[in-house]
Parts: sequence; structure tokens; C-alpha cells
Amino acid sequence: MKNKLITGFATAALLSSAVVPVTNNLIAASPAKAEKVNAATDSQSAFLNTAASQAQRVAKKYGLYPSVMIAQAITESNWGQSGLAVNANNLFGMKADDSWTGDVYTSKTREVDKNGKSYYITAKFRKYSSYQGSFDDNGMKLREGVSWQPDRYQGTWLENASSYGDATKALTGTYATDPNYNTTLNRQITTYNLTQYDPKISHASAAYTVKKSTATYAWPTDHSVSAKTDSVNKGDNVTVTKTITFYNGKKRMYVSGKGWVNGSSLNLGSALPPASQAPKGETKVNKTLMHNAYVYTDKLTRVKGMKALKSGTEGKVIATYGTKMINGKKYYRIGDNQYIAAGNIDGSMRVLKHNAYVYNDYGNRDNSNKEKKGTTVATYGSTYTIAGQKYYRIGIHQYVKAGNFN
Repeated sequence: MKNKLITGFATAALLSSAVVPVTNNLIAASPAKAEKVNAATDSQSAFLNTAASQAQRVAKKYGLYPSVMIAQAITESNWGQSGLAVNANNLFGMKADDSWTGDVYTSKTREVDKNGKSYYITAKFRKYSSYQGSFDDNGMKLREGVSWQPDRYQGTWLENASSYGDATKALTGTYATDPNYNTTLNRQITTYNLTQYDPKISHASAAYTVKKSTATYAWPTDHSVSAKTDSVNKGDNVTVTKTITFYNGKKRMYVSGKGWVNGSSLNLGSALPPASQAPKGETKVNKTLMHNAYVYTDKLTRVKGMKALKSGTEGKVIATYGTKMINGKKYYRIGDNQYIAAGNIDGSMRVLKHNAYVYNDYGNRDNSNKEKKGTTVATYGSTYTIAGQKYYRIGIHQYVKAGNFN
């Protein structure tokens, strides 16, 4: 079989130490030109019919947007017409590293160096028996990331991305180095109405009775994918703050302070007014939680059964209902007799005693940002320990060493 050269719509982030999707397309000898169209051709419709059902199954398993995965497949494989798609059912350019035990397909591929110049190498790619294997691999990659950065694509997850646009933006600069990658994907999504395949997401809060005891999970994925976080017991009354309804009617629901459960675990006919989520007489204001926060009563005792609210690396938007001074300290009200310390949201102002470099979530100084001695900066919550060093968080993915304030 004659190998085809790879040409590309976008330039991927290529890392020799990990299997990372490449956005170069292995195309046939007479490739179809990429044209802007308002309706799919017969061959494109056939591709969509296959890709949509497979993307929906994979997206449900890994908690992703099917529309984004379909748009990637269209872009990466030229509607399944690339040589890599035709010869290896590989829609996303997955390379075969030493961990891959399946079949491989070898071809010349165009790479781009750090100066933007192209060069060609012969590379091995994963070969699948069907498109489904390719979608499975891409879904796992988006959810589990790479070995050195498991949350690399967390911005694409259903629980983090409020829309497909947020997800495609999160892929730009991480999955692909093309600065217009999200624009390309968004165009495919809107042109071909790919959002019709996406799950419905509701942020309405309601209280339910637990129908059967079950574990709760960190992610709205198949339970085989996610770690357990807590549990709920039959007969408990719980507050659900987010519901994801998938193509087959199955629901995953976020139980406040606990984690995700399947909708089948709750008595969905038992919905009650979410009193604990909307205190009377207070206006709801969304705030960004910048540090993990315990939830207290107005007596400053921990609320029974509630774990600390997690901020994550991107911060977490939560509903607040006014503030209250308790023992001389400011707290945000987040529910009926539920409060978190304001410093986890507003930050505490501290003066730097030394010049301070800014580090990322992994303790790496990957830029030249530096805060000057004498500068007053907001720090959020208590210190974090990263690689044995103590840091204060000063922003999204931004930390300074705690010793610079002493």
C-alpha cells in the first residue's frame, strides 16, 4: 500500500514522550478541497451518521461534548477521506508509541518545529478496526490527559465547559498549536448543527430523596472512569445543582457537597424547593471560589455531611447569598445556615517582602512573570504545598512562594 503524505488543517502539539493527537491529515492522492458549505453532501451525511452515534456513546462515557469530537473528526480526517482514516480508521492522528499493542500504520508525516518550519518524518500511527476505536481513544485522551499533565484537557469536560465554545477554546494551544483551531471547530459545529448531538445541561437546583444507596463520583462519566468521592444513603434528602441528560435519556446529577450520581439513584418524582440553596430575602450573586473551602454554620461548626467545596485549578463558580460577619470575620452565605470564609473568594491582601516569580499548578516557572518587592497582592485561602514548597495562590494557575511574604 502506497503511503500518502500528511498535509494539515492545523498544527498539533507534538510531544515525543506521550501519545498526543496530531491534527495533520493523511489525504488521498486527489484530496477533496475544503469548501464552506451549508449542507452536507451525501458522503458527508454518511460520515456524520456514523460519527455522531459513536461520538455520543464515547462522550457519555467520558463526560464530553459530542459536537466537539465530531468537529475534530471532520477537521482532522477531512470527513473520513484522509489516507489515515481510509487505511487505518484513525480519525484523530493518534500516533503509536511503545505502549500501543495494536496494529500500526506507517506513513510520512509533516511536523512543525518551534520556529514554524515544516519537516517530514516517517511515523507509526494507531490502526483501528473501526471508527469506534478511534473515538474511544480520543475520548480517553481528552478526559485523562497525558502522563505528565492528567488535566491537560479539563476545559473540555462537561462539568467545566458551559458550552461547546468553551471546550473548543480549551483545545486551542493544548491539543493543537493552531491559534485558530477553535474557530475552525466552531465553524464545523454551527454549519452542520452538531449541537443537536450534545446532552442537555440544566443548572436548576432542586432537592430529591435518594432511592437507593450509592457512591458518588468526581466526574459525570461512566463509573469505571471516575474515582469515588463520597456516598449517599437511601432516604437521604439531597440537593442537586446540575443535571446532564444524555442522548438516551440517562441522567447524571451533581449532589451538592458529595459528587455525581446516576439519575436512577434518586427519586426524580420527589423534587422539592431547594430551600438550602436559596435563602429567603437574599439576592443570588455568582462568585468564583479560588481556594478549597469548608462549609460552616453560623456557630462556626462544620456542616454535617458536607465535604469541602473544591475550587479546582480553574476556580469554581458558586452561588452566594450575601455576607455575614461571624466572630469579626467575613463569610459568604451559600445556603440555609451555610457559610464559607470570604478569603477563599475575595482573597487577603499581602505585601511582598521580596521579588517573587509566578509559578503554575505544578510548581514550574514557565514564564518570566515577576511580582516586585513591596507590591500588594491578593492571596486566596491558606497555602498550597506543591512539590514540597509552600505557595499562595494569587490567580488562575498562578502561585508565588509563601516565603516571599516573610
